[in-house]
Amino acid sequence: MSKKEKIIAICFSISMVLMIFSSIYTIISNKPDGYKFRIEKIFKKL
Repeated sequence: MSKKEKIIAICFSISMVLMIFSSIYTIISNKPDGYKFRIEKIFKKL
């Protein structure tokens, strides 16, 4: 891979990670009151 392709791959992976984090944050911040996700229950058990 050339240097330009490596830079593009790094930027793509960083943007994918940011997109995943922002979608998780949006889902959690817009959930109804009193509702808990299964993942949150699992984390509280740990």
